Amino acid sequence: MKTADYEECFQAVAAIWRDEGGGSLDDIALMATISSILAHRFSHFYWTGFYRVCGDRLVVGPYIGTVGCLQIEFGQGVCGTAAEKRETVIVPDVNQFPGHIACDPNSKSEIVVPVFGPDGELIAVLDVDSDRLDAFDEEDQRGLERIVALFSN
Repeated sequence: MKTADYEECFQAVAAIWRDEGGGSLDDIALMATISSILAHRFSHFYWTGFYRVCGDRLVVGPYIGTVGCLQIEFGQGVCGTAAEKRETVIVPDVNQFPGHIACDPNSKSEIVVPVFGPDGELIAVLDVDSDRLDAFDEEDQRGLERIVALFSN
């Protein structure tokens, strides 16, 4: 079921991306579109959005959800860890993650996916929080990584 949902999301994002100019589309517009499509498809996605790389830190970008942290240092929290390691991080229980930044107490689990630009540079991370414990797995990782791969085209 989840795989089909991610496929539908990918097809929707890819169609909009193609129709709106593909690689010439502004990254922030694509981030906003992805956030909206994902947040409306998965009811357990409590916070869905992007933190953009701005110098030596992450700065909040387009998102759907409650107010998030505005900036996060590389290596700090789940987002900063994913950015520093340049790999997806899945956290079944955020209260068990050393150094978790509690932007919203309703967040229980989280997945953060690095976003790479066309030259392989880290441009952002996609952050999805759930108000349920253990809400994310490898199926989510595959689905989300496929969607954010559009940034590297």
